[in-house]
Amino acid sequence: MLIFNFFMMKKYLKYIAIASLGALALSCDNYVDIKTEGKLIPEETSNYRYLLNNTYTLDKTYGNVDIPSDDISFQNEAQTTALVASDYYRPFTNLYKWSDVVYFDGETDYDMSNLYNALYTINIVINEVMKSNNGTAAEKAAIKGEAEVHRAFIFLTLVNTFGKAYDANTSATDPGIVLFTKPTVSDDIKRSSVQDAYNVILGDLNDAVNSGLKPVNSGNNVAFPSRAAAYALLARTYLYMRNYPLALENAEKSLALQSTLNNLEDYEFAAFPSRKLDRELILSKWNGYGGYSYAPQILSLSNELINSFDTNDLRYVLFTQPSSSFNSEYTLGRTYSKEGLTGESRNAGPTVPEMMLIKAECLARAGSGELAMAEINKLRQKRFRAGEYVALTAADSKDALIKVLAERRRELMGTGGFRWFDLKRLNKEPEFAKTITHTFAGQTFTLAPNSDRYQMPFAPIYFEYAPNLQQNP
Repeated sequence: MLIFNFFMMKKYLKYIAIASLGALALSCDNYVDIKTEGKLIPEETSNYRYLLNNTYTLDKTYGNVDIPSDDISFQNEAQTTALVASDYYRPFTNLYKWSDVVYFDGETDYDMSNLYNALYTINIVINEVMKSNNGTAAEKAAIKGEAEVHRAFIFLTLVNTFGKAYDANTSATDPGIVLFTKPTVSDDIKRSSVQDAYNVILGDLNDAVNSGLKPVNSGNNVAFPSRAAAYALLARTYLYMRNYPLALENAEKSLALQSTLNNLEDYEFAAFPSRKLDRELILSKWNGYGGYSYAPQILSLSNELINSFDTNDLRYVLFTQPSSSFNSEYTLGRTYSKEGLTGESRNAGPTVPEMMLIKAECLARAGSGELAMAEINKLRQKRFRAGEYVALTAADSKDALIKVLAERRRELMGTGGFRWFDLKRLNKEPEFAKTITHTFAGQTFTLAPNSDRYQMPFAPIYFEYAPNLQQNP
């Protein structure tokens, strides 16, 4: 199927069902031809179901957002020499250095393209399915609910990648992302505010939880949104908004539907479950790069992160390996290696552990340190061999919060930008604000708390078609 860039298409297409800042999977001509050739009649409810069955397009996230965090460290000079010499690797190294420009003129940000490509399909469904033929009201509502969960995930990921961390005092004016929500063509493409993005996200998810979604999806259906996934994304959204009571409420609602944990001891000498067999996964959202075995796509982990692990922790044993064991330029330290166990790329979708971590953090912030540690220890017990597990304790709720955040970092390392988004939101709190340093090719780069570089720059190519798209400073 041909891939078209929205900004080029809008010069000559009469009808577009929402897309921007990236490639589109269908042109309006394709849309019309499908109707007239009788291969697909968009007016039929069943065909909106078929559109959402395209998990190849919809099961995506923004993969590169892990690289600029303090979890990652390009540690040796041999590696930097190879990376500097390659144009293909330049976006990775530019992200690592928090450069003002990540992509050169004419280059596409494929992570963004993938998400807006998915948004094209999603917005067709949201805007049209309720008016479709030969489906019940319940069927239509559930299909719309699925699409709303997908759209909320996309907007939440993008606004935290390109916008500032949510702040109730400034988000109404902080630049966010382009929020296309209807099949329309705009000659003046602009960024909406961060608050606008969160308003759409919350509206979609609150509608979705009441839309008749299945309580849980797993196995071959784990890429299809469930009610547990909608509650989970509400919990994540409220956490990023620092609305801890509602984050707790929705994390508990998600856990009430899906709460099974994997016991890592079971997989020390057995095959680790793929996403279709992973009982912890609530909704699949791949980063799109497939298996990792070469620098810089594999994630060389910082000593700070590695040193935070007990070496008996099976996350350390199973999910990290000496960097020298990979087919890459990395020779020092340890590298995130979970992809090697499953043959699949990293996943940013919500999981049972994420919901437990949100619950624990919210409890600690509410002064319930003992309950927070009980939740954390329930998780940790599945991360150690039975004979080596020792429960964590906390002196008080503040100490509990510190320990919960450290556990969150270990549990969610290398998956979907969690650490990067956490750094952004925690920089709003002076006791957790952090200055990061990265060393590359003999130079040291520093990122101050709340720096403008926490907002990734848009690829220059998009300004050719959207001159009023405000760039991040």
